[in-house]
Amino acid sequence: MITTANYLLRANVSNSDFYFEYADCGDVWTALEQFWHDDYPEVLPEHDGSPFPITVTALDGNGEACGQHTLTFNSAAFHAFYDHGRKASGPHTLDEFALDVCHHSGPVANPVQQAKDIITLWSDWCMDYDDENLWLDYMVRHPKGHCNRQHLQQKWDYCYEKYGNKAAMQMFWRELDNDNHTILTEYITTEWRKD
Repeated sequence: MITTANYLLRANVSNSDFYFEYADCGDVWTALEQFWHDDYPEVLPEHDGSPFPITVTALDGNGEACGQHTLTFNSAAFHAFYDHGRKASGPHTLDEFALDVCHHSGPVANPVQQAKDIITLWSDWCMDYDDENLWLDYMVRHPKGHCNRQHLQQKWDYCYEKYGNKAAMQMFWRELDNDNHTILTEYITTEWRKD
């Protein structure tokens, strides 16, 4: 499972999908570590640690899928491996961690269908995005947010004025860095159409 690439991690928790993007990871294990330490406690702080399916898609430099891994989140295994847990016989090894997470008892995700679902979500968002005050404020308030509101607003206004309402979101996306990609993706998958 070693592929230097960008990774898109999809976690299906209680029948809700959460998407996370990780750039320039040396392998899928690094992407999973970033999920465990950075995004899992931030996005799912109330989760009880019960298992849920994760699909990690490796993306090449052109954004094309070049590999996919279907896993099961197991909080005990993630803690034992990434937080350097030990057993009587020694440290929790990568091989043991892989055995704990590389099986998925549910149906295996169809990568073509999954890609269609992601594209449909993005298309729907681009055609019917929320009021800019909602998602721009979300991006600024987010713990990983590093841009002030005025900067993001100017970027959005420029894209909207130059490309119009139908292409503004795609061009705004292209202007964002990886952290802001992750924050906007989080908003779309967790906040948009929540009610």
